[in-house]
Parts: sequence; structure tokens; C-alpha cells
Amino acid sequence: MTRSRRTFLKRTSIAAVGTLGAGALAGRAAAGGSDGDYQAPADYPLISTRGHFDDDGDLTAGNTAYNYYGEGNWAKYTESYHGEVIIFVHGWNLDDSTDADIDSAYTCELALENSGVDQFNVGYSWDSDNGGWGTGKEIARKNGPKLANWIATHNDNGGDPVRIIAHSLGARVTCEALASLSAWGRSNAVLSVSLLGGAVDDQEVAKEYAYGSDIEYAAYSFSNYYKTDDAVLDWAYSTAEFDTAVGEEGIQDGTTPPYNYQEEDVTAIVPDHNSYYEPSDGCIPQVVDDF
Repeated sequence: MTRSRRTFLKRTSIAAVGTLGAGALAGRAAAGGSDGDYQAPADYPLISTRGHFDDDGDLTAGNTAYNYYGEGNWAKYTESYHGEVIIFVHGWNLDDSTDADIDSAYTCELALENSGVDQFNVGYSWDSDNGGWGTGKEIARKNGPKLANWIATHNDNGGDPVRIIAHSLGARVTCEALASLSAWGRSNAVLSVSLLGGAVDDQEVAKEYAYGSDIEYAAYSFSNYYKTDDAVLDWAYSTAEFDTAVGEEGIQDGTTPPYNYQEEDVTAIVPDHNSYYEPSDGCIPQVVDDF
């Protein structure tokens, strides 16, 4: 079995407290491209729910709809003021045993630093590689309340404002978190949300559908970055869902966007599905401009 660089740090306690994947569907790995193969420090900080779900998408023993745990070194945050917390939510089929979860979050952090953003960055790691696509989608949905619980607890404890950057199926985790925060009466609980190649249906973010009102209520601002020739979303998502992803075409024509919603076509500057958050090839400079 492959041992990760952080095996010795698993489940370290803390006081404070997405991709359709590089593999996409079988046979489509190349379509996703690469996020640059940057390697995170072994103690990279995470909010994690790894091991909370089995291969059927059911909660494992001892876990609830809302619990999470901390992993890695949070001293950078707990010992000094940094102004904001930026959470990176990865997508489908990222394996924590190879450190794909921490590497993706670290890659996004490097891109943010290249754009002049020096805040506290943390990854959100979830069981995205359990079961197939259908199970992954269900686990993503069930992770929403867990992420929301971290955010609500963080805010109640006087924590710094929270931004979320979500890749691919991490968009489902994030939108479900906003739905929970909205249901709990948590207005503007998140400073900003940025979807990169979001793997949710193009109508789901509209006012008439699942997440529109939650986006308006729980997030101060919400941005969607899409790529019209995203091969993963065009083939894999459409095949699995019989629908179009918001990360491929933007919000569905004829629907009403939330008042705090904006989007940008980044087709010309993002080469493939896994490069949205890469320092050299992605659209993080545009994300930062929209903060």
C-alpha cells in the first residue's frame, strides 16, 4: 500500500477548530490534464472528514452528519492574525494515501501567493474516492453540513472571514454547505465562494432551483469560472448526469442568477480541467481580482 508523506501526522488534533478528478471516468485521465505536480509539506493543514463514509456513501461508525477533524499544523493560524481563511475544496477521486488532497490545496495556495494573496490557506479533504461517481456525488452532498458546521463554529469563535475556492465536484460540497448555513440562519457566513470548473448542473445555481437562494443568503459574493471546452465536464459529467455542468457553460440561459452571482469564461487561459488552480496556467489571478 502506498504510504503518504503525512502518514505519521494523521488525525493530529487542533484547537481551532474538486475534480471529477485527474482520472475523470475510466479512460479519460488525459482529458483532465495536470495541476502541476506540486508537493505540499507533510503537515499541511486540513479540515478533514476522511474515513467518515464507506463505499456505499453511508456514514461509518462513530460519525455524524456534522462532525469533522483537524489534521496537520495549524500553528500558523492559531499563533498570529492573518485576516482571512481560504478553504480549498477538492473534487472527485482524489486519494489521500498519495497526498493528492493536500497537494491540490497547496497548489492553489502557491497560485494565490503568486497573485499577491498571503492569507491562511487550508484544505478540505473528503472521501471523494469511495465508490463510483454516484457514490462520490452523494458523499459530496453529505459533506456540505460538515463543512458548514466548521464555518459556523469558526464564526461563532470570532474567527477570520472565510473564503472558499472549490474545484469540480467540490462545488457540490460547497453549495450544500451554503444550503446548510442558509437553513441555520447564517447570513453572509462566507465572504466569497469561487467555483472552478464546477461539477453541479448549470441550472442549480439559479434562483429558481436548488441553490440560488442559499447562495444569496449565506455568501457575500459568489463567482463561477467556466471553460467551454473542458473535456472532462463535456464528456464525463454530461455522460453521468445527462445535463450540462455550470463549469462548462456557466449558468443556464433563461434562468435568474442570484444578485451576488458573477461568472467569467476562462476558456482562453485555462488549458484543461485540472489546471484551474495551477500557478502557471490557471485562473487564480482572475479569482483574486474578483475577491
